[in-house]
Amino acid sequence: MKARVKPKSSEVKKPVPVWGYRFVVTGDFNGDGIKDTLTEHYFSGKTHKETNKFYVNADYDYDLKMADEQKTYSFITCSNPAIHKLDVAKENNFGLLYLKNEGDLDGNGTDEISLVRNKADFSSLNEYSIMTYKNNKWVTLYWFPIWEWQLPQLPEVSNQYGLFGIGGVVITNSDTTNQRLLKELTSFSGLAKKVRKNKIQIIYRSKEISVDTIIVKLKHHHPPL
Repeated sequence: MKARVKPKSSEVKKPVPVWGYRFVVTGDFNGDGIKDTLTEHYFSGKTHKETNKFYVNADYDYDLKMADEQKTYSFITCSNPAIHKLDVAKENNFGLLYLKNEGDLDGNGTDEISLVRNKADFSSLNEYSIMTYKNNKWVTLYWFPIWEWQLPQLPEVSNQYGLFGIGGVVITNSDTTNQRLLKELTSFSGLAKKVRKNKIQIIYRSKEISVDTIIVKLKHHHPPL
């Protein structure tokens, strides 16, 4: 999923920065009855400013190299300043592979979120984390192992480039491929579904078979056996 086709030597062009998709979700995350907005951010550790995630005219090795050189880190902020930021990854990463408002899964009056980190590695193994805002911090209610191919592919370019007022090369997602990927992403229902209070159905990476479905309780942090 992460590997890219390296351009032929006769077709090699200079790598061009691509902003990359940023997740934005809304919900009532602290139970005050007001909808707030969570926004993904992707920063360079050298400039401590918003930066691009990927490059066109380059392979995945180049993306990894630049993430390492830039000491990239990512986090999620909320439009409500009373809700603290959520650190996604402290360095060498590509932000988020997935972020969703799951609704009130545990019946406490707040919306929970699920997230998957986009690790800067060659592995397709990952974790699906369900988190809630409690006692003025984000805590994990449950997590389970997944394959990254269980998730929809992200658009590699986005018209959210201008969202943060950053100058440079602007690449929109107006082309057919990125329109399709964006539609698939927004229509994806996720890998967790509420069955009843504190119980969810998950689609996880099984030890016996590729993927399996099981109903689990939220009040423990261990993945299914």
